[in-house]
Amino acid sequence: MDLGFAGQTVIGTDFGYTVAVEFSGGYEVRVETPFILRIDGLDLEIEPGRDSDAPAVTQLSGRIVSLAAADESGGLRIEFVGGARLLAEPDTNFEAWTVAGPGGLKVVCGPGGELSVWSPQDS
Repeated sequence: MDLGFAGQTVIGTDFGYTVAVEFSGGYEVRVETPFILRIDGLDLEIEPGRDSDAPAVTQLSGRIVSLAAADESGGLRIEFVGGARLLAEPDTNFEAWTVAGPGGLKVVCGPGGELSVWSPQDS
């Protein structure tokens, strides 16, 4: 499933018990469970709430999205120009990630990987 924000730029990050990545165009991704972040050719396991991981997440600032997609199992894949990528798998017990966008777009990966989708409303 194409999430619709390829071509957008990371304009901000927030790191706490969830990791938030804000994109141009009014999109935001929040990841609530551990995920893999590839930066500079290294795959790092990022755990929301683990302060030592915050600097790696901030390295996404200014990067342009080349692919933003969710697969049938509930996995999230965001690839960036230059080779960085974010991969989040579903969690068996918790919501793993959420994408929000303009017009009320929302995609939530529920427990076990079930995707709930709210389509954007026309203005």
